[in-house]
Order: sequence, then structure tokens, then C-alpha cells
Amino acid sequence: REATSMKAVPRRLLILGGGPVGAEMAQVVRRLGGEAVIVDTGPHLLAREPAPLGEALGRTLGAEGIELVLTANATSARLDGEDYVLSLEDGREVRGDRLLVATGRRPRVAGIGLETVGVEADGHGVPVDGQLRVADGLWAIGDVTGLWPLTHVGKYQGEVVAANILGEPREASYVAVPRVVYTDPQAAAVGAVDAAFSSTVMLADVAKTATYTRAYADSQGFLTLLSDGERLTGAYGLGPDAGEWLQQATLAIRAGVPLDVLTDTIQPFPTFSEIYVPALKSLRAEIAVRSHDKDGTPRGG
Repeated sequence: REATSMKAVPRRLLILGGGPVGAEMAQVVRRLGGEAVIVDTGPHLLAREPAPLGEALGRTLGAEGIELVLTANATSARLDGEDYVLSLEDGREVRGDRLLVATGRRPRVAGIGLETVGVEADGHGVPVDGQLRVADGLWAIGDVTGLWPLTHVGKYQGEVVAANILGEPREASYVAVPRVVYTDPQAAAVGAVDAAFSSTVMLADVAKTATYTRAYADSQGFLTLLSDGERLTGAYGLGPDAGEWLQQATLAIRAGVPLDVLTDTIQPFPTFSEIYVPALKSLRAEIAVRSHDKDGTPRGG
């Protein structure tokens, strides 16, 4: 909240953490004319997402002049005059006139009276069952549960709890949670982060509407589909409005739509959604090559 309420553009924003918030704020500051540097312990941005997605976003931000200091452990932070200084484990120092700590949040569960209902929070938050019940007559939703700290997940959990309170038994499902990083281009993912079968198609190979610039033709935009051989289990991509066109995969994963049905779905021309046509064809070919039965009959073909 402090970062989004800054009154002036930092000369050099120092960001500790390469997750969604760190990436988004780095691009904002850079495009407003300031410098930005991201320091993270992992080998790529978006540590919780598939490596190819974090690596692609890193290359995109790097091309805009954002400095990435990866595989770096910060051991201390201090003020030196008007600069904040992060000292790294390898002896290096990174400086900036503003420091943004974007390493995630911890649920606030202390002092809210959990002990009065016999509930003890753990390191992740308040433990809940499949119906988001903490105890008889007590439910929890949102970040306090420690489950997917995303606004849209909290809204979904609210719907689940409301149904249970009204006597309509319902359990939450997290098999197809969409995640979107609101950079330009967007990075988006849903479902599993790896699977037995995968296929990647570049966005530049798909016809796009005239409302987008030619710059995207040279971009690193892509869509990767993940599958167990019968259905989609995950997907991730980088591109303009990726959070929108990845929702097709969200629905397919949640509903368990067979690959045969997805392949037989018509995609409108010319839209970014057309990328599903070559992506699914490529995925089916990958499954056919790698999953022949002993009698030579391809599976999933």
C-alpha cells in the first residue's frame, strides 16, 4: 500500500522479492522514468510458478532496463545517507533511494480470541477443513486461512462459506486457481506447475488483432499447456491480456474437459485465443509420440 501511494517517482527503487508485487512495481517505476532493481533468492522471478514463466518475465523486464539480482540472499538492510543499502551474502551491496519489501504476507491471527473456541493457528494461518470451517459455527476465508492469498480466492471462499452457513454443503476446490501478474505483458498461470505432458506455442506465430502493436510480433509471448494425457491439468503463458485468454484453460481444468472436446472447439479469428488451436495440436502430438501402447495404438490421439 505504501508503494502505490508514493508522491514521487523514486530515483532508484530497490525491491526485495521477485514475486508478482515486486515485478509489477518495478515495471511501474521504470516506465515512469525511475530505475528499479529486484533482489531475490531464487534463480528466476515468480518462484512459485513454472520456471519458464518466471524466466520469460525476467527477460521482458530486463529488456526494459530493470536490473535483476537473482540467487542472492540479503543479510541486512541499512540507511546510508539518503540511500537504502541491502547487503548480500556474497559481499555485494545494492543501493536505492527507496526500499520495497515484497516478500509476501503472513496472516494476522494473534489476539483475535482463537483460544476461546479451542483453535490454535499454525505457521500458515488458521487451519480449516474442506468447507472452510474452523470449528462448529466458525468459518474463515481469505488470507487468514493461508490458502492462496489472492483476492479472487477470498471472494470464492466467501461463496463457499455462505452456502455452508445456509445449509447447502459445499467444499472448496483449488484445482484450477488462476494467478495473474499485471505487468505488460501479463504473466498468468492456472492449475499444476508441471505434468507428464506439455506443449508450448509462441504467441508470435498466431494472427493477432490490429489493436495490438507490431512489437508483440517480436515478443517472447507464449502459451504452455500441461496434461495427464487425457485432460488439461495446468497452463501458463505470457502475453497481452494473458489473464483473460488463460481463463479457457481455467474452465477446462476445473470441469475436467477431455482433450478431444477442447481440440474440437472453435476459436474466433483473429484473437489471442487462437493460440489454443496450435497448442492443443502440439500437445496431442506430444502425447501420441510418448504414450504408445504396447500394441502400437497411440493414447490420447
